[in-house]
Amino acid sequence: MSEGSDDGLGRLLSARRVGVVLSGGSSRCAFQVGVIEELLGLGVRPGLAVGVSAGAWNGAALAVGNAHRLRYYWRCFVRMPSVDLSNMLRERSPFRYAEMHRRSFARYVGAGALASPDALPLWVAVTRLRDRAPVLLSAREVERPVDLLLASNYLPPFYTLPPAIGGERYADGALSDNLPYEKAFDEGCDAVVIVATKGESVGGLGRRLGEPEHAIPERLSGRVVVIRPRHPLPVAFAARSWSEVERVMDLGRLRAREVLLGERWPETDVRRVVRPARQLLWKAVHRVAALRAA
Repeated sequence: MSEGSDDGLGRLLSARRVGVVLSGGSSRCAFQVGVIEELLGLGVRPGLAVGVSAGAWNGAALAVGNAHRLRYYWRCFVRMPSVDLSNMLRERSPFRYAEMHRRSFARYVGAGALASPDALPLWVAVTRLRDRAPVLLSAREVERPVDLLLASNYLPPFYTLPPAIGGERYADGALSDNLPYEKAFDEGCDAVVIVATKGESVGGLGRRLGEPEHAIPERLSGRVVVIRPRHPLPVAFAARSWSEVERVMDLGRLRAREVLLGERWPETDVRRVVRPARQLLWKAVHRVAALRAA
């Protein structure tokens, strides 16, 4: 497994088919935008994308060939008003994230583009509500791809009505599997890039609730390149500031160059200052989400 400069770029450039796995992490998934930009700039041509939660939106743009528009996508999203009390009547929540995503998706991705044979295969991770099982669904094979991506992001209190996909209801994919990289290998990839948002300084890869220190098995580790920040990202879970979000994107580009080219950028040493009260609040939110999915 590569998290340094052991010729990760050469491994990707020589691969027959590269899979890109984009973990969840809400606004911290802006980090993935910079990584995707750098991968493409260095000549890596993905053949498949797997997205989890907020990472699925990035994966959708990548799949339809709109990775170059991801910054516009995110800027459009964060500049929309996120609270509307009248939404309590429609979706029993003051938050309008679902509508914000629908609008951004229609403008920068489009359901028709994902279904095109020219688009990369996109697999989206969700958690089946009736038994909390991890499930991966193809965006090409569902009637409304935007509902699939919304299901992968379903996390109370930001979303209150989980969409039904094929008669089943699903929740945030990160609750059951935030790193479904095996799917890329199952689909024929011989090299996989995992773009995660958890900082290296706070431990190993976080796979799911109850498994915060996942280790990639030895049989696959030689074919996996991991790109993630050195430290917790300096952006809030549900950031609304474009300048903060864009800074994290730029951090992703530099971190990708460190991992793939062996460069060293002092800017990647930045870290988030965690306030105890806010940390307790987000732990409570995740606990409620886990109970709701139970």
